[in-house]
Amino acid sequence: MSIDLGDRRVAHLLVVGYGITGQAVCQYAVRQGVRVTVSDRRRLSAADRDRLAAHGASVEDGRHSEHSLDGVDAVVLSPSVPMTSPLVEEAWRRGLPVCSELDLAALASAPVPIVAVTGTNGKSSTVAMIGELLRLQGLRAPVVGNVGAPFIDAAGDTERVDAFVVEASSYQLEQSIVFHPHVGAMLNLEPDHLARHGSMEAYRAAKGRLFRLQTADDVAILPSRWADRFREGSARRVWFDRGGAMPAGAERFAPHQQANLRAALCACEALCAGFDRDGIPIDRIAEVLRLPHRMAVVGRVGGVRVIDDSKATNPASTVAALAAVDGASVLLLGGQAKEAGYDALCDAIDASAVRRVIVFGAAADRLLELLERRPVERVAGVEEAIRAGLAAARPGDTLLFSPACASFDAYRNFEERGEAFARAVRALPAFSAD
Repeated sequence: MSIDLGDRRVAHLLVVGYGITGQAVCQYAVRQGVRVTVSDRRRLSAADRDRLAAHGASVEDGRHSEHSLDGVDAVVLSPSVPMTSPLVEEAWRRGLPVCSELDLAALASAPVPIVAVTGTNGKSSTVAMIGELLRLQGLRAPVVGNVGAPFIDAAGDTERVDAFVVEASSYQLEQSIVFHPHVGAMLNLEPDHLARHGSMEAYRAAKGRLFRLQTADDVAILPSRWADRFREGSARRVWFDRGGAMPAGAERFAPHQQANLRAALCACEALCAGFDRDGIPIDRIAEVLRLPHRMAVVGRVGGVRVIDDSKATNPASTVAALAAVDGASVLLLGGQAKEAGYDALCDAIDASAVRRVIVFGAAADRLLELLERRPVERVAGVEEAIRAGLAAARPGDTLLFSPACASFDAYRNFEERGEAFARAVRALPAFSAD
């Protein structure tokens, strides 16, 4: 058996990377009767090797070699695999298509329409809102992609789905060759992932691939200031910051979430004829915005409100977090520094009622230098940052854990970092959940 990848029949698939995405792709390929080879730089566990062997899959672990390309018809990359990988270059030399999981999922999901959202920040919040708004319209619209479950996990279930809502990262879009959303939304673009993409222009180009294959029957949703910046594709352009009236009660959302809601509303209007903004229960939308580690209130310690915003893995996210905090705050920054954006964060700190900044982790020295004229303190890690932050805070202040850095210096991901932060806060004797 085989699967179609554009105009190519694929009977033997190479899956590069066996993380969450790679595992989902393998499971899909096996269900389609396609032969699978897996290549991963890590050593796979015995359980993973046994599971793959049970499905007749070949395994190369501990390296990526060009021999893994022998006899395959196409290559699917896990998002972490860069396009500059020697294995990718060798695949191209052999004339093999190299694609992303989004490509396979989009082909498998036809003809169900796809609403895809990208941007530096706000993707998860926006797809969550779109999913809820579509459900309120009576549509079956699973939210998939970079937000959690891989798209390919749900793509074959087309008879019970009215639309797929997909969070798409720049890594996935960079790899995609046939992904074509009916509605594509670009929220914002700030310096991020430059170590992967090499420059802001390359990062912009990766994000712009969201629109590349859109036709005049499709819709591209962007902020109006980008009228001349993203010309890919031929979709009808909709400027979400010039959209219609907001639902009653939306003014209580932070400014960045109001912008995300505007984009979500435009996406639903593009997909659903007769979509009506009036009467949207804003409490339902507020509920879906309570995502883990995204401006989540942990509780209080000695009269200080504590917020877990571990999802803030770049400076622009922390700028938005500062704008959402009322009153004075103590800001905890640190982790693995990003390539750019910290000058804007320093400006935002100066414009906010930040009483003190606590820096920690691998980025501490760099942050300390950037913040040298401001009240700043360096500590080792997250637990020390909590203690120092609470010592500097006053009753009524907010202790804001919004690191502006990746977590990989000490944690596997921002979720693990956020759990460690919240656990340490809850363990304090003066902690209250109120």
